[in-house]
Amino acid sequence: MSASSFADDLYLTIGGGYAPSENQASLERNVLFSQRVLAEKKISPKLQSVFFADGDASGADLQVIDRKAIPTANQLMAEFFGSQTDLGLSYRNHRVPHIQGGTSLSNIRRWFKTVGPTMQSGDRLFLYVTSHGSASNSRSQPYNTSISLWNNERLDVVELVKLLDGLPEGVSVVAVMVQCHAGGFARFIYNEGNPERGLSTQPRCGFFATVHDRPAAGCTPDVDEATYVEYSTYFWEAIAGHNRLNQPVESPDYNGDGKVSFDEAHAYTLLSSDTIDLPISTSSEFLSIESRFQSDQDPELLPRDLDYDEVLELATPSDRAVLEGLSEQLDLSGQERLAQAERLKNDRRSQRRGRYRGRPEDPASRLRRQIAGDLKKRWPELANLMNPVSIELLTTRSEDFVHAVEVHPEYSRYRELTESETNELDAREQLVKVERFILATENVILRENLVRIGDVDAISHFQRIVENESCVLGN
Repeated sequence: MSASSFADDLYLTIGGGYAPSENQASLERNVLFSQRVLAEKKISPKLQSVFFADGDASGADLQVIDRKAIPTANQLMAEFFGSQTDLGLSYRNHRVPHIQGGTSLSNIRRWFKTVGPTMQSGDRLFLYVTSHGSASNSRSQPYNTSISLWNNERLDVVELVKLLDGLPEGVSVVAVMVQCHAGGFARFIYNEGNPERGLSTQPRCGFFATVHDRPAAGCTPDVDEATYVEYSTYFWEAIAGHNRLNQPVESPDYNGDGKVSFDEAHAYTLLSSDTIDLPISTSSEFLSIESRFQSDQDPELLPRDLDYDEVLELATPSDRAVLEGLSEQLDLSGQERLAQAERLKNDRRSQRRGRYRGRPEDPASRLRRQIAGDLKKRWPELANLMNPVSIELLTTRSEDFVHAVEVHPEYSRYRELTESETNELDAREQLVKVERFILATENVILRENLVRIGDVDAISHFQRIVENESCVLGN
């Protein structure tokens, strides 16, 4: 990109893992999906800078599994006699087009030194990160989390803030980050990423897959995009109006203005994604730091346990959609929904602790051993998967092996139990939905209390964050 090619928006993507073994196919597909959405919005590739994994290197850097291509016999043999880990795993070179290089610190620093200065006041940088992330290495700076780059390099919050500080005055920034521990970057609105250093004068906002001290969903070598559930899957489909498979989705135009803003896409993700993620935005992070609830010292502020109808009255259209949608999903009703949610959260946590404390072997595992034992009685050679008979059962006699498994009298029951185990995992996702409801309720009350506190500078900065979050992709 030449120094003369100014635009209202520039798009910077940082994607991929930090090594071939951690560079999963879903990271590649995330970038491809985002590029497809940008193309649909008539955004030229010339305005996009993409750094992915090892860049233009010719080596096989991407981890891939195509489960549909794995023969049934191989799947069953692995399930009952071996391990399903890495079954069908292969490596190939990534297929991300229009890339400027790999995700090295030197490449990213060079972009901010050469391309960043071509921006003008009033322009906007859209930063999309679909990568791995790490927790902070410092106990004194727990929010200084990092983006994992190729060859195990890291880009942390403090360094990203320095790079953003170098952009021309008046340039605004919108970030969407879906890596583990992404929430630490929500503090990039502060100088050095530290609230004690004061707020940056640069307009910044962002949306993050999860809070600073948790891993995020996603990152799978599976090429089947129908199975993808990570944050940006929903964020991009909300903006596009269709999912990865080009199937239409209901528009989250919650304020009825005919457009889908960033904050509406975020709200849609909170409602639609069934994952372990607890997504946050810069506005919610700002409120958690700069606002507070009623106390003996602040009796004029609203309490955290405000009646639900009063919360709804204060809610924005996006807030209301989240609160009402999650209330329905969690069967919450009445005026004390926050208290209900708190009880539900405590109950779910107690159930999970009890489930895993001294847990005996689960019924599905017992049946798996029983089925495997019966198959060994028929074919003792299965005790060694490299035995010629075992190999025949995977190749020339695979139909016999599959039939023997599927007609076993306990196989149907085994499948039912494995599906119920999946539902147990869903309970963890339900717990996170409760946490999302609690956070959304708190944000509404804290926003009103920020006004009541009366800090003019804080209110002004918050309004600027909200205005940026309410913008749309493109011009």
